[in-house]
Amino acid sequence: MWHDIHLHLVHYIFLLSILVGGVISFLVLSGNAEKQFQVVLMTAILYFLWGIAHHHLEGDLHIKIVIEYLLISILSVILLKGVIFR
Repeated sequence: MWHDIHLHLVHYIFLLSILVGGVISFLVLSGNAEKQFQVVLMTAILYFLWGIAHHHLEGDLHIKIVIEYLLISILSVILLKGVIFR
């Protein structure tokens, strides 16, 4: 049980570091729209890959989960692109 809790904690700390790193980079690059968009793309890609890896390691990776992470990543990129290049 403790092993599972520790493993989940490591997974979610890694996810949190991806997202926080993306937000901080986005804010630091606030004057450079192209770089901000690159940060958004990289964060979305890392989020997608994290989701796939996490569910693969959990043993519950299914096509529905892949599509869900893909759609959330794409939607995030589209929305933030609109904010950046308005």
